[in-house]
Amino acid sequence: MAAMPVATLPVALDAMGGDRAPRETVAGAVAAVRDHGIPVLLVGRVGELEPLVRALGGPLPGLALLDAPETVAMEEHAVAAVRRKRRASIVVACQEVREGRAAAVVSAGNSGAVVAAAIFVLGRRSGIERPGIAIPFPTSDGTPCYLIDAGAVVDPRPPVLLGYAELVTDYLRQVRGLARPRIGLLNNGEEPGKGNALARESFALLSAAQDVNFIGNVEANVLALGAADAVVTDGFSGNVALKSAEGAAALFQSVLRRELTRSWHDKLVAALLRPAFRRVARSLDYREYGGAPLLGVRGTVIIAHGRSDAHAITRAIVAAQRSVVPIEVTGSKKEPVDDVPPAPS
Repeated sequence: MAAMPVATLPVALDAMGGDRAPRETVAGAVAAVRDHGIPVLLVGRVGELEPLVRALGGPLPGLALLDAPETVAMEEHAVAAVRRKRRASIVVACQEVREGRAAAVVSAGNSGAVVAAAIFVLGRRSGIERPGIAIPFPTSDGTPCYLIDAGAVVDPRPPVLLGYAELVTDYLRQVRGLARPRIGLLNNGEEPGKGNALARESFALLSAAQDVNFIGNVEANVLALGAADAVVTDGFSGNVALKSAEGAAALFQSVLRRELTRSWHDKLVAALLRPAFRRVARSLDYREYGGAPLLGVRGTVIIAHGRSDAHAITRAIVAAQRSVVPIEVTGSKKEPVDDVPPAPS
């Protein structure tokens, strides 16, 4: 039987992944089907999923269920769990992409398990040593800067960062339509020669790369100013930068809310400015970005935030559909996951 066109294939959603699964994942999937017309395959324990679908008015055309009796919990060792639980929802979802029955995978579950399952089931793209998680980082002009890596590999070698730069360049060209994406290197100073050994060696490799528009070192305090289209770093530093930014955004919103409710005239000003505040909050809300692409595997994989609610899941499904780029997988060799480090959730 001829393969289905990519555009008609469903997005395989790990319905059991995430702190709020499966209720919020099912609700997000239903909204993706109803509001965006995106076909979704819910992968998980069907006995738990069916009542949730019915409660939301299902069954629905475009929404299918596939049984996967096992799950990978957030606290489990990712690689060991993926190797042991071959019927885990994230593993089965990746298998659907590998077999050509789904266009992409979305999961808000254990991110280390998502990375391990993607490598084990889909395999790495040719020439890629390590995949990387490319987090869309909000910027002042509304266009995200992709921070890669944000957790997949915490202690990489310099060639891995070069690989990240090549991967995110390819992604931004194909998905965002940028001819020459600006790629920076996260560092503690702008000058060449700054940083630790990893940063200095990576700087030299990136400077010599022919197919990367390398703009030099980028400090963390200008990430949100749109200084680059993507910034590469190790997974440890990237995750720290990301969590620090999330904390700073939450602090800003908390202080602003407190100051604008101190007196009646402050509350009046706040009421007048509420639409603007909502737009700002939306631009800083991880839920609006949906999830982060895992670059470097043979298929489209979107990793959503572990705390994702229904809206965030819907946005992740939309992001997955927009990110689908056909990749030739015929005869691809699946690689072992023994050396894949678990990413932080």
